[in-house]
Amino acid sequence: MQITNLSAEPLGRLHSWIPHDLVAEQVVFLPDACPGKSPLPTGTVVLTRQENWRRFAVSDCGCGMRLLRSSIPVKDLNLERWNAVADLLRANKGGLGDLGGGNHFLDAIAPYEDGPLHFLIHTGSRNESGHVDAFVDQPSEFDNTFDRVVQWAVNNRATIHEAVGQVFGETELILDLPHNTYEQLGDGSVIIRKGSVRLLPGELSVLPSHMSGDVVLIKAGPRVTQILNSMSHGTGRKMSRSDCKPFADSYDYASLRKSVLVPYGVEDASLRTDGPFAYRDLDECLELIKDYIEVVGRFAVVGYMGHLG
Repeated sequence: MQITNLSAEPLGRLHSWIPHDLVAEQVVFLPDACPGKSPLPTGTVVLTRQENWRRFAVSDCGCGMRLLRSSIPVKDLNLERWNAVADLLRANKGGLGDLGGGNHFLDAIAPYEDGPLHFLIHTGSRNESGHVDAFVDQPSEFDNTFDRVVQWAVNNRATIHEAVGQVFGETELILDLPHNTYEQLGDGSVIIRKGSVRLLPGELSVLPSHMSGDVVLIKAGPRVTQILNSMSHGTGRKMSRSDCKPFADSYDYASLRKSVLVPYGVEDASLRTDGPFAYRDLDECLELIKDYIEVVGRFAVVGYMGHLG
């Protein structure tokens, strides 16, 4: 097993995160590598010929990010409009356009250079993803169900996109990239991407950090082919949700709300496991992948929406 470590984690720790029954030719750990509930850690890419590979490709299938460019200036963002979007998304609870919980979000972001307000949507397939799990030993059913769920996730982001448009006017789609997928290759091997996007040289992706941190637009360089045409989808957690409590208890949420618009009904208590303290530093992560990407744009988060309940 060839391991490429582009994370800041020691190799021994990364080894402990690899499922004991995984047989892979290559594993890439990206800067956002961290263990979670799924079989593979977030921020990993696996090349395998293992016959039962599908058991490693489950969990929030099709989750991804959609970046939008509006035609309005940043100053036109206000709490009234932000609350209006939140109301539209709350009305979608349980169906298409449900933002969901955890680290899923809708951000309003402002370019550091002159430019209009942008929006970044991060969400997945919600409960639909669970339908895939039952078919890990039935390849045809698995593949068909996975494709359906990935499309549901795309439609979910598109419905959130429509809600943004109802309040802020027409927006341009810059990109929509899933980061929980698989790719079957012509030689019989499979690439499984968990918390990582498929990215070819010259293509764009987006890389956020946390609810009050920066977001960067990146372009893949030629060396991305060496890491299975894959890239991070964020900076990743630096601590587990259970370890967040002492940091959450002392965190200054009032200051956060002064710098970032948060809609009504999002209580401090609901942000305890996903506060800025839980995530890695963006620039430290960018340093780890500087040979593979170019930063082509940088944004500040000016509005955050998540944990809508």
